[in-house]
Parts: sequence; structure tokens; C-alpha cells
Amino acid sequence: MSESIAFALVSPDRSLFDEQVQEVTIPAETGEMQALPLHTPTIAKLGVGELSCTLTSGVRKRVVVSGGFVEVLPEKVTVLVRTAELPEEIDTKRAEEALKRAEKMLLHPDDDTDVQRAMLAFARASVRLKVARHL
Repeated sequence: MSESIAFALVSPDRSLFDEQVQEVTIPAETGEMQALPLHTPTIAKLGVGELSCTLTSGVRKRVVVSGGFVEVLPEKVTVLVRTAELPEEIDTKRAEEALKRAEKMLLHPDDDTDVQRAMLAFARASVRLKVARHL
């Protein structure tokens, strides 16, 4: 069995990864999935969450992603995302404020509250804080 798989992570404004990895854990819309070398071909829609990969050196890297698609082939994983943030790029104060706002909207909705949007904001702020605190 192959020991590594090519991994590319691309957002509209930059390429975050383009290297060989041991595995990739992906926040698919239907739940977390893991891609390993020689994986069965798959295409999935992404949700909001933490994408992580283990480099061939054994180092684990984390990225917050939101929206997009993943294509998994036996020898390559390609992830195209709407947004991506590395842990060191996350403004924890801003993420904490966004979490509080979303929580307030969910706990005390009014007629103008878009509950689905508030849930998405809550999920994104939560994962941003989780990933930033792993530094």
C-alpha cells in the first residue's frame, strides 16, 4: 500500500497546501470523512469545520474551512473551499464576539432572525476558536 497521497487545498484567493500527506480528514456536509492512499473515488460537498492532514513527517496541520467540494481519487485529494483559515490567521477576539452574537440570536430569536444563518455563524465561530486554541 502507498504510504502517502497528494493533497491540494485551494481557496479563491490562494493555495494553502500542495504536498504529499499520510491522510486527510475532511468536514463533509454529511459528516467527517477520512481520505487515505488508494481511497475509493469520491466527490462530496463540504460543510463548515476543521480540515486536518498529517504530513509525511508526522506533523498534523489544521485549517478551518467553509463550503466547497472535495474530490478524492486513489492517489490525490483535491479540496476547493469558499474560505480557509490557518490557525495563526484566526482573530480569537473576533471569533469570540461572533460566537456570542450567534448564540444570542439562537437563544432569543425574533421575527427577523435567520435561524439557519445563525446556526452556520455559531458553527463557524466555534470551529475557528477550537482550531486557534490548538496552536
